Amino acid sequence: MCNRVDNSGLSIDEVSEELDAEIVEGNYYFNEEINAFNRPAIPIVLEYEGRKITHGTWGIKQEIPKDKPAQGINLTAEKTHTFYKKVEHNRCVVPVTGFYDWMHVTSPGKKTPIKVKHRMHWKDAHQFYIAAFYDVWENKEIGFGLVTTVSNELMSVVHNSKLRMPICMDARTADRFLRDEPIENFTFPAYDPQLISENLEPEKMPNTLF
Repeated sequence: MCNRVDNSGLSIDEVSEELDAEIVEGNYYFNEEINAFNRPAIPIVLEYEGRKITHGTWGIKQEIPKDKPAQGINLTAEKTHTFYKKVEHNRCVVPVTGFYDWMHVTSPGKKTPIKVKHRMHWKDAHQFYIAAFYDVWENKEIGFGLVTTVSNELMSVVHNSKLRMPICMDARTADRFLRDEPIENFTFPAYDPQLISENLEPEKMPNTLF
C-alpha cells in the first residue's frame, strides 16, 4: 500500500491559506521520496484545539512491533467504526505533491512479478491532501496513519496487487474531512479523486506483440 510520499515543493503558506490553518512550527521536512518505515515527522494539518499545521510521525502507534513494521502506517477505512473507533474523530490531512505505488507485472520466464514504480499526482494541481487519523502519544507527540479505501479504476491498474489506495482530496474536500463528515463520504465510489499516474520505470514493462 502507500508507504512512500513526495512533499517536495510543497507550499506551507498555500496549505495554510487553503485550509485556514495556523502555522505553529517551522523547519518542516520535505523530500522527493519519504519512506514511512523510517518513521518520518512530516507536515500535517489537524483539528486539535483549532486547526493547525504541525508535524506528525508517520505511524499511529508510538511503539510498532518489530515483526509487524507496517502496522499503523495505513488504516483501512472500512474498519473506522470498529478497529479505529478510538481515533475516528481525530482527523488530519497530510499535504503532498505526490505518492508512489508499484504495479506488479508478470513477465515470461519469471516466477515472481516485476514491480514497476509509479508516481501519482493530482490533475491540474501541484499539491493535494491525503486523509489520516491521528493519536496523541503519552509524550505529547502526534502519530498518524493514512486512511485507505478500495481502488478506483486507475489505481486498480497501478496498484493491482492490493486494489487499495489512500483517500486523496483537493482542498475543498480536505476541509470537509477535517470537519468530521462521515468517512463514507470520502471512500470510493462515493468519492473519486482526480489522480494521474506516471510510470517511472517504463523500461521494466515486458514487450508484447500488440
